[in-house]
Amino acid sequence: MTATTHSELDAIMALAQTDLKEARKALRRIVPTLPDAAAVHTALGLTYMALEQPRDAVRAFKQAIERDPGDPLPRYHLGAHQTDLGLLPHGEENLRIAAAAEPENARYQAALGFNYFRANKRASAIAALEQAAAAGSEDDEVFASLGYLYYGEERLQEAADAFSRGLEYNPAYHELYNNRGYLRLLLGDLAGAQADMDACIAADATFLRARYNRALLLWLQGDPASAKEAYSAARGQDKADAELKQHLSDFDEIERHHPEAGLGDLRLHLAVAQKAARR
Repeated sequence: MTATTHSELDAIMALAQTDLKEARKALRRIVPTLPDAAAVHTALGLTYMALEQPRDAVRAFKQAIERDPGDPLPRYHLGAHQTDLGLLPHGEENLRIAAAAEPENARYQAALGFNYFRANKRASAIAALEQAAAAGSEDDEVFASLGYLYYGEERLQEAADAFSRGLEYNPAYHELYNNRGYLRLLLGDLAGAQADMDACIAADATFLRARYNRALLLWLQGDPASAKEAYSAARGQDKADAELKQHLSDFDEIERHHPEAGLGDLRLHLAVAQKAARR
């Protein structure tokens, strides 16, 4: 692809951020002049994606692959796009080829891992995302996804460590503070859990799961009166107790790690509070 072609397509992608209509007009003007080369079709596919023309993007990536089957870049973009569209088997096929061609490419491994995650192929997702991490990925979603996957495998410390890595790359990802805090709670690090919940709530006071977990920590720390007050305050923002019901579904797991906590009494208190609210 010539430097001129590259700069023209870059300019159109930039224009698309402010004026889609004019960007599409500009693209229609230059398409007849573009060289019929794999790199050009790949760049054209990315331009179509910026212009919110997914069918044209797919066609351009496929044309790039036809012209150079050995180039993993259009396969990566096509596979990632197919994954976003929910075409998981098609996306997996293209991403596997791209990742096999460049196994140390963190972006390719990450995209393959995300595809496997969405397809519920958990072992394959872990392997691909671990490969992305080993290849130097700094994508917070790689580590967030690994955290969820490790948690599903009951690898709690590894899950907490993965969420920590995600926060290193994106300290504003406040959901990960709640996730890590919950794992620290299970692992018995109540001080660390409290710090994480406080950080999450400071970033977003409407994050009810963290507020409920913070209330639970007060209970585990031996302060039932403050715990009940904290639950009541959180429930004031919880329409139909939707988040509270999800929080209560964690109690069986928490009791396995803290059998001495007397969560039966807390369950009873919250059940009575919910019934009273419905009268």
